[in-house]
Amino acid sequence: MKKTLRILLLSLSTALLALPLLWSFGLWYYQPISLLPSAAVLAAAGIWWKKRRRPSLHAVLWLLVAANLTTYALIPGPTPERWQKPWAIAPEFEQHGDMLTVRNIRDFRYRTEQDSDAHYRNETYDLSTLTGVDFAACHWDGLTAICHTMLSFRFADGRRLAVSAETRLPEGVEQGAIPGLYKKFGILYLFGTEEDLFGLRTNIRHEDLSVYPLNVRPENARKLLQHYIGLARHAEATHQAYNTITDNCSTGIISAFRTLAPDMPRKYDFLPLHNGDIASLLLRHGAIPLRPGESEEEARLRYYAGYDIPLESYSQNLRQRTGS
Repeated sequence: MKKTLRILLLSLSTALLALPLLWSFGLWYYQPISLLPSAAVLAAAGIWWKKRRRPSLHAVLWLLVAANLTTYALIPGPTPERWQKPWAIAPEFEQHGDMLTVRNIRDFRYRTEQDSDAHYRNETYDLSTLTGVDFAACHWDGLTAICHTMLSFRFADGRRLAVSAETRLPEGVEQGAIPGLYKKFGILYLFGTEEDLFGLRTNIRHEDLSVYPLNVRPENARKLLQHYIGLARHAEATHQAYNTITDNCSTGIISAFRTLAPDMPRKYDFLPLHNGDIASLLLRHGAIPLRPGESEEEARLRYYAGYDIPLESYSQNLRQRTGS
């Protein structure tokens, strides 16, 4: 019985080690400084072995994983000399009561994705006139399980303020899902116009954007906006690193929704791993309005924006297409 239990525990330990060890190989490659504590662990194991105490291989491997996790936690986010043009300037905020001033709102105009005129603007918003918020999901290459997610806040005077959490790339660095696990990129909570953030995707990249109005009261829309401002300030102050799994475009949205619905089941905290399901969740629970007798699939088709939306009066043209 003891032997069987030992074999079972050994098998479980081996299975649990597989992913952390695989992740560790990537850490050594993308963050070579992590080789130093790993070498120290292996050297200590070698000394232990020389004294004929024969340390457990599993114990050594778990110590190695622990050393790598600790090293990763201590590695700061990137602070390059220059960020790439689309993410070069971070937003700034100043608030007095209901009056919020947002500086460096991105408003690029694109000829191609690589060729654009960089424009930024400053705007002051009366938060007491915030009327609602839209959830935007952008798919590409036929992918359904993952998407890029954004929010857009609307005000009584017709203005809209879009927010997108994006990978912030240093100059000369290419984006990738694997290096995104190892603090190679920053994260930028980008505040911009819909003509820029949405138009880049509908008109230039020809990605599949859907824009869903959310059933939220103005006071809750304000909480969402304040939550994102807090995330943006924290990311800039701490040089927060992007992470493909734990700090991506949807983690802020899920954490924001939790502030409005603290009793939301914990399983929804894992939606950033398969964020293509967020719209389905919102539709299923009534957070996105449905017309009488309309199915979820029919609503998805209706809220789809399509391509090549005229930039003049872009937001109005977009809502005419989506019927929202």
